[in-house]
Amino acid sequence: MSLLHVDQLQPGMILEKNLMAFNGRFLLPRGIVLTEKHIQTMKVWGVVEASVEGNLSAEPLKEVAASIPVDVLQEAVRSLETLFPAIPSSSPMKEFYSVAMERTTTVLMRDRSKRGASAQQPRSAPRRMSSAVPNLSVTAADLVSRELQLASLPDVYYRIMEVINSTRSSASHIAEAVGKDTSLLSRLLRLVNSAFYGFPSKIETVTRAVAIIGTRELSTLALGVAAVQYFNDIPSEYVDMKSFWRHSVACGVYARLMASEKIGVSEERLFVSGLLHDLGKLVLFRQVPLSARNAIELALAKKIPLSEAEREILGFDHAYLGALLLREWEIPSPLENAVRFHHSPLSSSSPLDPALLASADALAMATGFGGSGSVVMPDISPEIWTETGLSPAVFQPVILQGSRQIEDITNAFLGNGGT
Repeated sequence: MSLLHVDQLQPGMILEKNLMAFNGRFLLPRGIVLTEKHIQTMKVWGVVEASVEGNLSAEPLKEVAASIPVDVLQEAVRSLETLFPAIPSSSPMKEFYSVAMERTTTVLMRDRSKRGASAQQPRSAPRRMSSAVPNLSVTAADLVSRELQLASLPDVYYRIMEVINSTRSSASHIAEAVGKDTSLLSRLLRLVNSAFYGFPSKIETVTRAVAIIGTRELSTLALGVAAVQYFNDIPSEYVDMKSFWRHSVACGVYARLMASEKIGVSEERLFVSGLLHDLGKLVLFRQVPLSARNAIELALAKKIPLSEAEREILGFDHAYLGALLLREWEIPSPLENAVRFHHSPLSSSSPLDPALLASADALAMATGFGGSGSVVMPDISPEIWTETGLSPAVFQPVILQGSRQIEDITNAFLGNGGT
């Protein structure tokens, strides 16, 4: 049996299993000989992959390597040594590595064509480690308390929360809440009119957007936009905010696209979870920047994920800190759960959202979309990947669909520097 992406299917192949659409609709029975019309039907219904008889799969890395000069491959492997301290051999990490290799070799080949053989490595070299001194005098609760004293959320945030928590919320309620903040209104309409949704005609009003998307879904999006606006004054010497939000948008887009393959999972909730998944890092950069920098350098020196280095330096990580802040903000618990456990999905009593978010975060790192301080790829174990219920064959269509959305949202929604 081979599990192939829909673009790899050919007429004459035989289905190994019954084929269902993402919404549970039965499409084709097992044993049917595929025709071109069958394959087109799959694409129309959003089918990403199908099981066919025979061993027809190919190792993604070998496909990439076949058309790339050896010296470019060697340079790409060197440039990925920080992100992947060891070349993975099991799914899904080997597929993440293949994605990163494909993206890296593409950049190297492009640079070579522009500048000759003196191609620049696409990923930055590790910095020298400074003396990492554990900060034993601060707790996550302390930092959240300081954060809440330092700044407050805009009033529109709480109006949106009222809409989300109300069983009688309507299009007029969300329109009224959002309409009082012109900046939020503008950003939200840009998002709705971006490639994120791809509507054929322009949506001019929030009321119209609610009618198409839904009250709770649009409220969740507005909540994410309002929370992003809260962090608009992080010093540039600590983090490049445009790069930070670009990574967060990529994570949200990939999480949403993966969620679209699951029945009963809110795509908007997964997007906002991705948008907010690294808020704890921003609290660290604003409250204890030296400790945050020490954690990054420790992660580089020991070749460990940043969350592990943070726990070694501070005793907690950015995922726990971010979730604690979201709890104080009274964010809906599914969002808090996804953020809290995105580096440890199996520790959650509801692991699906965290597993999808963790995988989307890793995919955003592998594709090189922005950066939020993490320098070593977190491990997505086979057990975590099993919780998503997806196949690694989903990566390529997610990347293809997500590229335009990420750029469009970053430019139109976040603007310059994410402020």
